[in-house]
Amino acid sequence: MKKKKIIYIILIILCMLTIFAFSNKNSIKSDKTSKGLIYNILNTYEKVTNKNINKEKIVKKLNYPVRKIAHYTIYFLLGLFVYKLILLTNWKYKKRITIGICFLYASLDEIHQLFIAGRTGQVKDVFIDTLGAVSAITLIHFLSKEQKEKGVIK
Repeated sequence: MKKKKIIYIILIILCMLTIFAFSNKNSIKSDKTSKGLIYNILNTYEKVTNKNINKEKIVKKLNYPVRKIAHYTIYFLLGLFVYKLILLTNWKYKKRITIGICFLYASLDEIHQLFIAGRTGQVKDVFIDTLGAVSAITLIHFLSKEQKEKGVIK
């Protein structure tokens, strides 16, 4: 049990450090990172399909959604790790505590971005981040409920 707690704590710290590292990039570097990811995927697509595509147009359309999906995904992972850690405790209100921790970290992250050149703190990003965490909690809840019904876990 203690070994699992340590592993989850390490994963939570790594997740938080990753969020901080991405948030600490100025707007030009941040934009370049997301666009670079899209270009790499499109280059791979061109190589695999032997088709030329208008990458500029596609990158322009996909950049915003990719950035928001990144928010959702990293906070999904954070929510997953925090919730799994809290499930190992005898605390009450495990889901609320997990959501609170993730919401607080998302809020602090957006405040942090106010001090980075060209970045802004956005309330909608806090909601996207929190939705990612809530989705992880919901997934774990339904998976463990299903396993209990099948008798896999008690």
